[in-house]
Amino acid sequence: MSRSKLFVIFLVFILVGVFAAGFYTFNDALVEKTVKIDEQNIVEKNGEYYLLIDERELILPKKYYDKIELEKYNEYKVKYVYNRLNNDGEVVMLKRYGEQPWGK
Repeated sequence: MSRSKLFVIFLVFILVGVFAAGFYTFNDALVEKTVKIDEQNIVEKNGEYYLLIDERELILPKKYYDKIELEKYNEYKVKYVYNRLNNDGEVVMLKRYGEQPWGK
């Protein structure tokens, strides 16, 4: 095989890879909404916490899980990122609805 054919094949392979990565990335969505959370919305699997919102199982980092006080408050502002192709995502911000930035 000639050197120019190998170069063309390599170039096509790189372009397809860049296109696929871009397509996957452009299917990410950022959602911010107010959600009423109760015990049924929080699931623990294998030591990780998940928040169920809009039929999505979102990864809930421990630092946000610790902020949830269901006995006092049930409305929270939640911001999450998910991918529309495989419908998975992660909570990136969670705060009590009405909470001011300068304190409780």
